[in-house]
Amino acid sequence: MDEQIRKLISGIFTQHADDSEMDCESCGQHFCRLADLVRQGAAIELLLPEVEHHLACCAECTEEFQALLTMIAAQNTELVSKE
Repeated sequence: MDEQIRKLISGIFTQHADDSEMDCESCGQHFCRLADLVRQGAAIELLLPEVEHHLACCAECTEEFQALLTMIAAQNTELVSKE
């Protein structure tokens, strides 16, 4: 059983490495400019498909990007309420 689990985990990491054309650091470098566009309704897969692909297989980057979107939304709500 332990060998099967090791093979499964190894397969997951190998799959992630092979399918993703960019690493987490490269993906994160696009977040700031993408976040505003996505909040306005743009589709990541049309703007930067390689980022969308990475987000589809990397939970950590997805969580970070969603947190950034949430912060931008809160900031925009705060600005609107001050007007």
